[in-house]
Amino acid sequence: MRVETDERNQAMKCSNRNFFAFGFFLFSSLILSSCSQSQSHEFNYDEGTGRGPSRWGSLKPEWRNCSVGQEQSPINIGTVHVRSQLGDLQRNYASAPAVLRNRTEDVAVIWLGNAGSITINGIVYRVVNCHWHSPSEHTFNGTRLPLELHIVHRSAQNRIAVVAILYRYGLPDPFLLRLFGSIITLGLGERQLGRVNPVSIGIPGRRYYRYMGSLTTPSCSEGVVWTVFQQNKMASWLQVAAIRNALPPQYRNNSRPTQPLNRRTILLYDPARTGIFT
Repeated sequence: MRVETDERNQAMKCSNRNFFAFGFFLFSSLILSSCSQSQSHEFNYDEGTGRGPSRWGSLKPEWRNCSVGQEQSPINIGTVHVRSQLGDLQRNYASAPAVLRNRTEDVAVIWLGNAGSITINGIVYRVVNCHWHSPSEHTFNGTRLPLELHIVHRSAQNRIAVVAILYRYGLPDPFLLRLFGSIITLGLGERQLGRVNPVSIGIPGRRYYRYMGSLTTPSCSEGVVWTVFQQNKMASWLQVAAIRNALPPQYRNNSRPTQPLNRRTILLYDPARTGIFT
């Protein structure tokens, strides 16, 4: 029995090595091919091109908010006010057809059907897409993490609510593991994913920050309800690198710098605490 177990464990180790060797081979091929990618885009994250984040507001009149908006995102999360009455985030997700799409500025899962919704303050926001930024856009007391996921929702009145989850380096993330083969072969196109339930993303715990902000890409429109989960998830170095290298060079560091908080209040939903914390 002991010998049989040892043989099985050795076989699993070999299988894992083969999987990662295969993944690294495909990933290396992606790096070589992506170096030759080029695509005209109206904005990017490279300040040296004159179309980086500091210039977004001057590139188009309708993007003026990127320069003069007073409730812009992302922000640094420091001092917060606990509001236990916010309650748990109400989610009602369902499986729906989806595609993985390279939108040049990010890699996104786009739902093609009704994949459900969240409800905030009595308003129902239907899920539209999720996409990644690396490194993270939001920071915690000045600390920036390797990866941030945004789940974008839109209401019938065209209001937007975004749920954000930040990732540390660690074990592979199961949702990204499912998408990994599609990401490393994506190029500048898209891949059919079949039916995807947003629940499979995995919400990390109950505690979250809530504030009013904006889109983090042009047009930087304000009035966006942000829900940023306090607990982080984990993703492997290979997963983060695959997302970054699927994009053209000017978009691989696709995180907008943090914006002034101005007079906004950051709320924390934590059922176990009350008061003001930093």
